[in-house]
Amino acid sequence: MQVTVEKPEQGLEHKMTVTFPSESLNSDVEKRLNEIRRTIKMDGFRPGKVPLNVVKKRHGAQVHQEVMGEALQKAFYDAISQEELQVAGYPMFDELDDKDGSVTFTARFEVYPEITLPEFSGVKVEITESAVTDKDVESMITRLREQRMAWKPSKSAAKKAKKGEQVIIDFVGKIDGEVFDGGSAENAPLELGSGRMIPGFEDGIEGMKKGEEKTIEVTFPEEYQAEHLKGKAATFDITVHSISTKVLPEIDEEFVKSFGIEDGTEESLVKEIKDSMEKELSRAVESKNRTAALEALQSIVDVEIPKSLLDQEIKNLMDRAVQNLQQQGMKAEDVNIEASQFEEEAKNRVKLGLVLGDIIKANNIEASNEEVEAYIAEQASSYEDPAEVIGWYAQNPGARSEIRAILVEGKVAAKIIDEAKVKKVKKAFDEVINSPM
Repeated sequence: MQVTVEKPEQGLEHKMTVTFPSESLNSDVEKRLNEIRRTIKMDGFRPGKVPLNVVKKRHGAQVHQEVMGEALQKAFYDAISQEELQVAGYPMFDELDDKDGSVTFTARFEVYPEITLPEFSGVKVEITESAVTDKDVESMITRLREQRMAWKPSKSAAKKAKKGEQVIIDFVGKIDGEVFDGGSAENAPLELGSGRMIPGFEDGIEGMKKGEEKTIEVTFPEEYQAEHLKGKAATFDITVHSISTKVLPEIDEEFVKSFGIEDGTEESLVKEIKDSMEKELSRAVESKNRTAALEALQSIVDVEIPKSLLDQEIKNLMDRAVQNLQQQGMKAEDVNIEASQFEEEAKNRVKLGLVLGDIIKANNIEASNEEVEAYIAEQASSYEDPAEVIGWYAQNPGARSEIRAILVEGKVAAKIIDEAKVKKVKKAFDEVINSPM
């Protein structure tokens, strides 16, 4: 096999010309045609008795094309191995010459860029520190109680409605004195301050008493969903039937046991909740710091990105976006997205992948099977049936590979943080958990 490689002065695209003997092609074509002959069904012939020349006339061109394609692929990758080139993406075959007992073809392809990895000591990383406080636990318990709260109607005729309370109301909406469709309701429950209604509506009810009637003036937002109401001034005739306040359940044995805590004590509930919150916080902090370290590294490394890898990543992101939109109920024909929307994210993802690959190789970083199992077990512990989750991962090699990649990334990030210039920022539990990853 003869190989000639043309390397560019700039860029990553190479051109390679390969020549290899074609003596085995014809015998491979003949062999495959005979295989087809044994199984093909054709009117007028018994199975396996179709003449070879008939099979060749019908399938010869297709089989020759298939065999040639396989031969080109093998010759290309044999040549790549011989020349010790790292191909990024897929090659483009341009010219093909099959004569005089040899096949000559040219192929264009990109190679992976050479990356100069920086010293991690030159990386600046801002990492998050956080801890679960007693106040955080109290707030969580309050939220759990609020999820099971009840509304208690006030018996006082002098009681004035305020934010956080629920009113039962009738209302009739009018524009220019005329009642409009969809603007009226009877015995409608409304928590003041919930933001369910248009601006000004809930504010106008604050201070009203049971049995009181009142007309309030509001304006529909310009971005309101109903076209005929956008920006329109309206009045609402309000009648308040009742005012109720929240009543939270007591932290008693029944309440505690409802969370699966057998001894029913408040002490055990607090411990269970704090343990759960600490696990959640630990995962969130680790994820944020991993992302911060990798982004900080990426920002100081210059990488020439192979176009083939970039195009593939853009396609992956677009496919994922379309799938998500369809899962939300959007029809495929209504999805309108452009490749340019994903180009920047794709560049960052490909660049980071290339840099990580070199770091992992240079430092022999890997995640053991034991580490993968431990990670899965820790994640599964948050579910009602951990064994079911562990079993699911055992049956899904792709999901296990994703776990392994996460662990390896975590080790890279930990190495960066260990050697980098680190600025530590303390954040509250809610700030960490509720901010985007």
